[in-house]
Amino acid sequence: MKRLMLFAAGLTFLLFAWAFAADQPVSTGPAAVTSQTAKITRMRAPGTVLEISDVVLKIERKIKDRVETMEFVLEKPVKFKVGDRVRVSYVEKDGKMNATRVVKAPIIQVKKVAKPIKEATPAGENTVPASVEPAAK
Repeated sequence: MKRLMLFAAGLTFLLFAWAFAADQPVSTGPAAVTSQTAKITRMRAPGTVLEISDVVLKIERKIKDRVETMEFVLEKPVKFKVGDRVRVSYVEKDGKMNATRVVKAPIIQVKKVAKPIKEATPAGENTVPASVEPAAK
């Protein structure tokens, strides 16, 4: 009986603690502001350099059949030339795309393997190649 009373008292305490925790208002102080700024989305865009200066980088990227031109604000000057393939990591801030990192992208070439063409054999002909000899008995 003593155990049952102790268990009931403990369960009641936990339920009251849970109910009081749910009633607490969410603070709108500085901690709430920093949690919103902590969720900065970092994005990447590969493409070919069209224009480059000390503060601006303009690339052209192709997505499926669509060609898109993107302009980035550089934090520091980069050493690339027009026509280089690059991958830009950026964040969007105040309506501008700020490049945080620019690296040279490797050129990936897709190799197409040509399949051999099979010749059609007329019906009724033997399909066994001439080089195969019948097994000796």
